[in-house]
Amino acid sequence: MMRLLRKMPRALGLTALAAFAVAGQMAAHAVGLEDVSRGSLLAKTDEFGRYEPMTQLDTDVVITVTGPIARTVVRQRFANPSSNWIEALYVFPLPETAAVDQLRMDVDGRVIEGLIKEKHEARALYEEAKADGVKAALVEQFRPNLFHTAIANIPPGGEIEVSIEYQQRLQWRDDQFSLRFPMAITPRYTPHHERQPTHLLKASQTITGGWELLPGEAPNLIKTVAESIAPDEPQNRTSLRVILQPGFPVGLLESRYHQVQRALEGERTIVTLAGGAAPSDRDFVLEWSNADSQHPTAAFFLEEFGGLAEAGDQDTDGYGLLMVMPPKVPQGERVPREVTFIIDTSGSMAGESIRQATDALLVGLSGLKPEDSFNIVEFNSDATRLFPEPVAARPDALRIAARFVGNLDAGGGTEILGAFQSALASRNGQPQGLQQIIFLTDGSVGNEAEIFSYIHTELGEHRLFMVGIGSGPNSHFMREAAHFGRGTFTYIADPTEVQAQMQALFAKLEQPVLTHLKLEADGLSDVLPAHLPDLYSGEPIVVAMRMGSGSRSVRLTGRLGSTVWLQDLFLEHGSPKAGLGVNWAREKIHQWVRAGIRGTDTDLIRQEVTALALTHHLVSPFTSLVALDVEPARFMEDQLQSHAVKGNRVAGMPAQNGQSLPFAKGGTGFELKLIVGGLLLLGAGIWRQCSRPQRSRPQRSRLQRSRREKRSADEGDGLC
Repeated sequence: MMRLLRKMPRALGLTALAAFAVAGQMAAHAVGLEDVSRGSLLAKTDEFGRYEPMTQLDTDVVITVTGPIARTVVRQRFANPSSNWIEALYVFPLPETAAVDQLRMDVDGRVIEGLIKEKHEARALYEEAKADGVKAALVEQFRPNLFHTAIANIPPGGEIEVSIEYQQRLQWRDDQFSLRFPMAITPRYTPHHERQPTHLLKASQTITGGWELLPGEAPNLIKTVAESIAPDEPQNRTSLRVILQPGFPVGLLESRYHQVQRALEGERTIVTLAGGAAPSDRDFVLEWSNADSQHPTAAFFLEEFGGLAEAGDQDTDGYGLLMVMPPKVPQGERVPREVTFIIDTSGSMAGESIRQATDALLVGLSGLKPEDSFNIVEFNSDATRLFPEPVAARPDALRIAARFVGNLDAGGGTEILGAFQSALASRNGQPQGLQQIIFLTDGSVGNEAEIFSYIHTELGEHRLFMVGIGSGPNSHFMREAAHFGRGTFTYIADPTEVQAQMQALFAKLEQPVLTHLKLEADGLSDVLPAHLPDLYSGEPIVVAMRMGSGSRSVRLTGRLGSTVWLQDLFLEHGSPKAGLGVNWAREKIHQWVRAGIRGTDTDLIRQEVTALALTHHLVSPFTSLVALDVEPARFMEDQLQSHAVKGNRVAGMPAQNGQSLPFAKGGTGFELKLIVGGLLLLGAGIWRQCSRPQRSRPQRSRLQRSRREKRSADEGDGLC
């Protein structure tokens, strides 16, 4: 019967399958659809009423840290446990500063290198290969911290391994270095006016469910089951190995959210996950410091000019990276502050995230002084201000605020733009002190560009400090929002860290900032960022640059409270470090993307970003990596099914049991009518298939012809 259905026109076959599904439901109560109780992706099999698990994924990560740069290789193994040819679709996070520049596809022991192409060209090549039955891989960027891998033509029972490589710059703050590898995605919320149709439901292929992710761009299924997971249930697990060669002896080393093992191999420090692999449900964060008592105050790294001269960089001798830690701020009189707390109470914050956020907010309130003023804005689908305007931080007002915070609960949408509008609407005349907005959220939002534009134009003299809550925050949104608001981004995933991290943040916010920063350079060009941000205690100045010939020097000036700060630096010898050209290009691309938010012409941005990405072999908003095999693997008669790989639910996000999907029931006797109608269509399909004249087939390769002949011999001539 299944062979007969495969020979039928596809639409008729589906109708017949639906009819037999109802019949089976009535007879044996074994139909899989009625057993669905949560968001799942299932594949039909040749056996009536049985469904096979969707594509599984294992990920292996190796991160090598040398100096200020981390180079990461991410290997993704896509296994196909079904009896069908499939296309695997997988959305995964990377650091928002990641510069993705390499793609490799391992097919039957052969390694195929990916090529960087303009996005539309790469997509066209991939789609052509997919249609022709050729194994292919495509890596595209949806957002600076979110990428998409598509793997075409994975054979039944087979697997394909894809490796991508990227580099990122380490974070240096408070005499510590830190590395973050995202392993989870918080589902995004897009306001109603932004939404577009996002899914095409095909009864012939999948049953989709779970959280909506990136409306209008790409689906991803986030697990919505209870915390306990059956031992035999597949999980997307990640193994991870970090090789530390920072250029100094490693002292204190801490993994914030995973148990790790530490070992020494010569001058290298090796860090691995203690259990070998971990579910991809929370971000990996590693921090380390110099074992010497003297902490570095400045560093300069240099990549001599290499193979890019032919690409139009003849006037560049190389690329540099300068890191300077300003002196500690002299103690002075405390400046009164006008603090607005904005807390996210949307549905994605339910569970541990809302508990962390309210705890953090209470810590912030306890740090206010009587000379300060404050207000609280709570938002989900709507925004609510506690007071019409900021009030003095007197005991009675703080008690009202504490009760307000204690009654907060999570539910509804994530209308972040409305929260900013409500907060800024409470301004009344002259500010009562240094204006600071502290925003606590998981960043579960899809309309970032609209929010960035509003912050850029309306924030005024307010400084914006983003606090990321939860195991998989949208760090791209929060870091960029802090950039436009001239503030900082703090990430808190562990509830035991809330009090300590928030107290540290508030201690910083009370310190005078290093402002009016300027950099004058001689013998350098394209220094990035072009405009240096305000800095708080323990934060370095970090600039990337192209190096000219001759002498090279930098003068840094700024204000430390009422003190003018000036420092001259002469860049004679830099520690050699590969990858600084890629680092500079990534920063330049980022600058162009930000220019779009400020109103720069879109065509100019596309032209400049595309040229940079093609020259430096980078994935960008306008370029992608594509790898293609040379030989067809799938017969054209074999249907290709697309599977979105199920992602783990972010740790701490509450489970939401999906609704079962039974067929409708009523008094019309529809089951019998549907069965009879399906059988009639089935008969018509058989007659049409057998009476159709044979058409000439396109010329096949010798490999395809031999496989076709073998299949015909195994199956016989069929029913017709």
